[in-house]
Amino acid sequence: MTLTYQQTDQDYKTNCQHVLNHIEETSDILNEMERMDTDMSCCSELHVLQQQQQQQTHGAQTSTLQTCLNHLSNLKKRVSDPLSKVLVTGDLNSGKSTLVNALLNKDILPVDQQPCTSTFCQVYSSPADTTKDDDEIHAVVDADKYDKTNKETYHPIEPRHLYKTLVDEDMPYKIVNIYTAHNQHALNQHSLLHNDLVNVALIDSPGLNTDSLKTTSVFARQEEIDVVVFVVSAENHFTLSGKEFLMNAAQEKKHMFIVVNRFDNIRDKERCKRLILQQIELVSPSTFAQANELVHFVSAAHHKDDPDFANLEQSLRSFVLFNRSVSKLVPAKHYLQNVLQDVHVLATANQDTSRDRLQEVVQHLESQFLPDMRDLEKAADAVQDSIQQLSKSTLQNIESDTSKSITSATSDEALDECIASVTFPGIHLSWQYAQNIAGALASHVESQLGQIEEQATQDTTECMDKMNQLVVDQLGKWNDNITTDVLSSSAHSKHQRIHINVQARDFLMERRFVNDKKVALVGLGTTSATVMLFKWISIKDMALNFLHRYLNPLLDDPTANMPSRRIMVNCITAVSLIGIGWTAYSFISSIPAALRANLKIKFQRAVENEKLQENTTHRITHGVHNLLESKHTEITSRVQQLLEEKSQEKEQLEARVSEAKSILEQYDSLAFRSNALLVKVKASLHENLVE
Repeated sequence: MTLTYQQTDQDYKTNCQHVLNHIEETSDILNEMERMDTDMSCCSELHVLQQQQQQQTHGAQTSTLQTCLNHLSNLKKRVSDPLSKVLVTGDLNSGKSTLVNALLNKDILPVDQQPCTSTFCQVYSSPADTTKDDDEIHAVVDADKYDKTNKETYHPIEPRHLYKTLVDEDMPYKIVNIYTAHNQHALNQHSLLHNDLVNVALIDSPGLNTDSLKTTSVFARQEEIDVVVFVVSAENHFTLSGKEFLMNAAQEKKHMFIVVNRFDNIRDKERCKRLILQQIELVSPSTFAQANELVHFVSAAHHKDDPDFANLEQSLRSFVLFNRSVSKLVPAKHYLQNVLQDVHVLATANQDTSRDRLQEVVQHLESQFLPDMRDLEKAADAVQDSIQQLSKSTLQNIESDTSKSITSATSDEALDECIASVTFPGIHLSWQYAQNIAGALASHVESQLGQIEEQATQDTTECMDKMNQLVVDQLGKWNDNITTDVLSSSAHSKHQRIHINVQARDFLMERRFVNDKKVALVGLGTTSATVMLFKWISIKDMALNFLHRYLNPLLDDPTANMPSRRIMVNCITAVSLIGIGWTAYSFISSIPAALRANLKIKFQRAVENEKLQENTTHRITHGVHNLLESKHTEITSRVQQLLEEKSQEKEQLEARVSEAKSILEQYDSLAFRSNALLVKVKASLHENLVE
């Protein structure tokens, strides 16, 4: 028998280690699913996870997966715990405490004809090395804080006060723990609590009634309970509360011991067995299937000489000792199976969802985004080429137009027309007339330069508008405000007004500007008059010299008389004076023409000296070039920004693709791992059930 126990214990330890490994793997899978933020709304048909989700309160902060992880942690502790807990429960006054005392082979719990247990009472075996012969009783108020080594977490109770503690419902204690002495001679080696392989704890619960039914049912379903022994009175059969308890407990514990107590008081025993077994078949089919081992009809009060009770002890001991894989591991495997089924369903559903998301992102990237990006790159290159050509042609046109306009503005016709617009105020204001001509010529050129610059500004603006329109046509929306005042303001600041100084010689007509005989005669007369004007004082001397030189023979003629000579002299003098007057008139009348001709030539020379055409053309084209280049740079920068944004969007889409692939791979792995582990758990569970 010892060898059999040892072999069974070794098999149990191996099986237990497998279950612990399965719990650890399941926890890893759940942790990974929680990190991945698994969508649980995609599946409506779940088992464990759905029930846990429904059981959570409205304000609960713990996730369903975390609740399951907590349960697995407790389950791991239970599987690792060598202690096997046997819950003894049943209807009021069904003989539960009597049965516990019989199984312990010692009267530890108080027994009365009336219900005397209102608190859960757990009976443990004291350590083998203890020197105490008396039972040690701990009354616990808070089970979560209980520590048997810390006296502050419990109240010690003397055995003689145990009855009062259990009967008094006003006591604040939730659990009473009894540690029975190991070396008591009354406890022989056949006691359920004492064996060489496993420690057992018997838990006596309050009788089922309206107040304690729910509490006992929940306690029976807790993971720390290995075996449920339900005590029913043979005289009363199953009450309504008893049936409800068994149905609730069967959800967690498929196999339960059912002890029909006080069977010796029944006269028609076969009928009693038949009726009770029919009720068991309805509330716990698994228990009914193994009724020979799990359903026992005994009399606990007379257990010493009752072979049926001995059979009960042997079956219970065998179930706890030999079939711990069923009592302790099968519930854990059932839970693992349900959890893994839920996990596999969730992983498969999220796997399909992840695959759809991956296909959606890949399709958007390859079918829509990448072609749009390639079109954008081509359009950007086309825009750059078009803008360069447009900028070059605009600059050439402005340069050509500016040069032509300046040439036209400083031509003879344009200057003559400008000078003709100046009114001659009279000979006495000739100097002012000359100043007016110089000012008119300067204003004329300045006005023409302003028009040239305005036209250049307009052409530049139109060029920029076309640049913007090119971008809009090729690349889409484009918002830009054009500012071209820089060209005009810079032009005015750089242009210097052309000014010519009026001199006295500008009033004289130069021979090389005379074009007809009349003007030539006037010029000749003007020249002669100018000479005679400055020598009118010596007219008489001139006449006498003339008479002396040319009329000397006549003067020496003795026949000539003096009156005749005097008349001749006076005639010559008169002719000279008339010539002088004509000369003065001719000079005065030629002043306007001389000023117009001389000042125009002087202005043209000033234009040439200042290199007006070359400098103005260079200045305007340089300003236009700077503006267009700045605009080109701005557009290039904006286009580059668009390309960078597209590139960043591409990187984001590629990252989404990579993330979707990673998520899909993780759910593929979860689906595969959960299914593989589920197969192992099912196989292990099947082996236990077959055994």
